[in-house]
Amino acid sequence: MGQKVRNVEAVTDFADGRHFVRLHRDIALPPAVCEAVRHHLTAGRWQAAKNLVLEHAPEDAVEEVELFFTSTGERLAAGRPARPVGAGEKF
Repeated sequence: MGQKVRNVEAVTDFADGRHFVRLHRDIALPPAVCEAVRHHLTAGRWQAAKNLVLEHAPEDAVEEVELFFTSTGERLAAGRPARPVGAGEKF
């Protein structure tokens, strides 16, 4: 409890070589973009990470990207832990 849990995660699946951001679903990204998103998230640059994901996300994922990045960034900025994916969010 009290641990800062992010509900946005940049992932590289080394088993099959996929790169993606894990939100409510996985959003595929080019490898270099995934790495850049990972660095932005680690540094707390949520807006920069969100902008990169939005540039490469399919159109049907824009609302989801906005929701997850905005809500998680706001929670972490306020010093509150982020809820894990699926913890009460309604889509």
